[in-house]
Amino acid sequence: APRAAGRRAMLGIVGSLLGLVAAPSSTVIVGAGPAGLATAISLARRGWKNVQVIDRLPPPPALDDTETWGDTARFYLIGIGGRGSGALRSIGAWDAVESYTQPVVGRKDWAPGAGVDGGVQTIRTDRPPTNVIARDRLGACLL
Repeated sequence: APRAAGRRAMLGIVGSLLGLVAAPSSTVIVGAGPAGLATAISLARRGWKNVQVIDRLPPPPALDDTETWGDTARFYLIGIGGRGSGALRSIGAWDAVESYTQPVVGRKDWAPGAGVDGGVQTIRTDRPPTNVIARDRLGACLL
């Protein structure tokens, strides 16, 4: 908990300092993953103009492309817990993202060399579920 409190304090300081800095005439963010897009949204919400995001990869498929998104084996899935959903709420993006997530209440971990049934399953009932989404679909939600 002290480490998390320290991170929150640091983020608060950075956010406060951004409010003191005059916005440049243009800003380039390298990387159109979830962090880069969230940064661009945050800066735009603070009134920064001409915020450009560049990435070496093409944009993700359209959000409603069920053929592409239906094959979950093609994508790296990420879990969005309480802090992640809070961060997305703070930039006004959670409602757009949540409808494309799937809640999960546990996890299964495998040791190196373990077979398909060799994992250890952990079900958590003491906290809200984590919402899972394909990383690229999260990016598509933030575009």
